[in-house]
Amino acid sequence: MPRKLYIFASHLSHSNILTLKVLLKSTKADKMAVWEYTNNSTEAAAILIDTDSKEGALQLKELGRKKNHQVLIAFSNRAPDFPEGILVLPRPLRSAELCPLLQQASRNFLNSQQIILQYQQDTDLSPSLQQYPTDQKAIEITNVSTRPRRVLEILYSNRNKILKITDRSMRAVFFDTEKHHYYTSDLVRIEIEALLASSIENVQLEEIDRKQFKIETQSLKMQDLDPLLWTAALGISTDGQLFHGLSFIESYRLNRWPDLRKLGSNALHLKFAALLRQECTISYMADVAKAELDEVVSFINACYSLSYLEHQEQPLVPLQTRAQKTPASADKISLLSRIRRRLGI
Repeated sequence: MPRKLYIFASHLSHSNILTLKVLLKSTKADKMAVWEYTNNSTEAAAILIDTDSKEGALQLKELGRKKNHQVLIAFSNRAPDFPEGILVLPRPLRSAELCPLLQQASRNFLNSQQIILQYQQDTDLSPSLQQYPTDQKAIEITNVSTRPRRVLEILYSNRNKILKITDRSMRAVFFDTEKHHYYTSDLVRIEIEALLASSIENVQLEEIDRKQFKIETQSLKMQDLDPLLWTAALGISTDGQLFHGLSFIESYRLNRWPDLRKLGSNALHLKFAALLRQECTISYMADVAKAELDEVVSFINACYSLSYLEHQEQPLVPLQTRAQKTPASADKISLLSRIRRRLGI
């Protein structure tokens, strides 16, 4: 299924931004990625900068020096010697040039993400990186599975806590899991997704109280945690494995409807959500929706990471019984309707 990616525009005129938003709708047919506009530069996979302005040219130069994993696109009719890796979109904005350029941006971005994840996986088992604070409140990290525990799984096993997670370069992200917010000044969204996908052995984990949290985040921008967790959970689940604490023999049900407009969705996710309004198993979902088991697992993991799921070992109502009840109740309603019509009610 196509990946949902965001593009941020800098130093573009209001009319060009409106045109960009309209043209982005044509990317919905792309099998690799669907692009949407965002006002949040930190969650953007690509940044489009009008480099024909002095400020835009300086910004491109500065972002190029930082070498983050966002794709940089110069909006320009001029032909200066842009650094390697910078994509160029000529003026004016037209679908004929924008669509193939965004396809290239998708490839660049997703390739860089794979490099990050591969790097994290290559260092997952490094014993020298096991750094856990001994003088802080206990953080739940125990598990009987031999598979490396990922940072994302620590977040949902420590719900309603405030966690400070620091990577190997001492760059910190603050997660307020109770209020579903996160704060950072050091990492862009793709780097945080890679952090969530990495093993807990690669990071420092620390639970902090709300007083310390307010002090350390007072100059940082609050950001919505839910879309980040959702995307990270879907990305991690490509191996078809359920998260710790979940099982294929359990039944599942939504305790609230996910905001798929905010999280990003497709027709298959809507089918899964509809099925989960009543309890069902993973294999049942795959059969009814005619989907691959891996796709169901990804959706279950994503819902679980946002606390949308109730699960138990045995279905509340056997699926065969539920299937048999529906036509019987429909016949009863039909009979009552015929009686009412005959009596003129």
